[in-house]
Amino acid sequence: MIIRKVIAGVDLLIQCLPGVEIREKSPVYEIFLAPEKLPANEHQIQLQISDERLPAVVKETLLFRADLLWSIHRDDRFFWIVLHPPALMTPLWTARFNHVFSQGIVYCSEYLKAIQNNKTILFNPVSYPLDQILLMHFLANIGGILIHATGWLHQHSGWVFAGKSGAGKSTLSNLIVKATGSRFLSDDRIIIRKAGHEFLMYGTPWPGEAGYALNQSAPLKGIFFLKKGEKNIIRELKPIDAIAGLMPVVSIPWYDREKVALLMDFCDAMMGSIPMYELTFVPDGTIVDMLVRFVNP
Repeated sequence: MIIRKVIAGVDLLIQCLPGVEIREKSPVYEIFLAPEKLPANEHQIQLQISDERLPAVVKETLLFRADLLWSIHRDDRFFWIVLHPPALMTPLWTARFNHVFSQGIVYCSEYLKAIQNNKTILFNPVSYPLDQILLMHFLANIGGILIHATGWLHQHSGWVFAGKSGAGKSTLSNLIVKATGSRFLSDDRIIIRKAGHEFLMYGTPWPGEAGYALNQSAPLKGIFFLKKGEKNIIRELKPIDAIAGLMPVVSIPWYDREKVALLMDFCDAMMGSIPMYELTFVPDGTIVDMLVRFVNP
C-alpha cells in the first residue's frame, strides 16, 4: 500500500508496511491526501517505512540540532534525520535520505505503534516535523522556499504576510477573514515556487493558531513583512531592505552550502519580480480596510 500526499505540487509517496494500518496524527493531512490513480506530479519524494531496528547514527556526523528535539547528520553516503524527544529513551524515528532528499527510508520505534482490535496501528512518521524538514531541502533543488508566513487568497491572487512567531500572522488572518470572508491557504507556513515566469504560493498542512490550511495555490502578487505599531503604514521596500526582512522568515539549511546557494538564487529572483513591503499595523478593523484598498486592482 502506498499513501500519497501532495504538498505544493510535490508527491510524497509513502510505501507502508504490509498488514499495518497507517494513521495520521492530524486531521489537517486529510486534505493533502491524493489517490494513487491521479496523474503523478513531476517532482516526487519516495519514502519507505521500515520495520527494521533503529540504526545507530554516529554523533560525529552531526550538522544541526533543533531545540533538543530533532537533529540532522551527514556521512559519506546519506543524510540522516533523527527525532529524539528528551523524555524518550530512544528516538521516535530515524530517517535516511539521498543527497537530494528524493528517496528515503524511515525506521520507526515502538513508540509510534499501537495494537487496537488485534490490528497493528502505526502513526505516520511522515508528518510534522519530518515532512517539513524534507520539503525545506527538496524545494531548494527544484526552485522553491518554505516561509514562515500566512497566505491570503484575494480575488484569485496570493498575498503573503511574513513574520516570525508573535508577529501577528494569525491575528491579521482572523481580522481579514472576519471582515471579508476571504480564505487563507495557511496562517503559519507557506511554500513559494516558481512556475514558468510567475511565482506561486501554496498552502501547507502546518497551520498556526488560527488553524487555516488549504491544499491550493495562487499567483503571488506581493509579500508584506509584519511589524506591530501604533499606526497602519505600508512601505514598499528596496531589495536591500527586503532581503533583511526575508532572511529571518525563510527556512534555510545553513549547514548545507550547496542548498544555501540555490535558495539564495531563488530569493534573488523572487525579489526581482515580486513587490515587497513593510506592513506596520494596529490589530483592528482599520488595517483590513487599508489592505483591501491597497490590493484591489
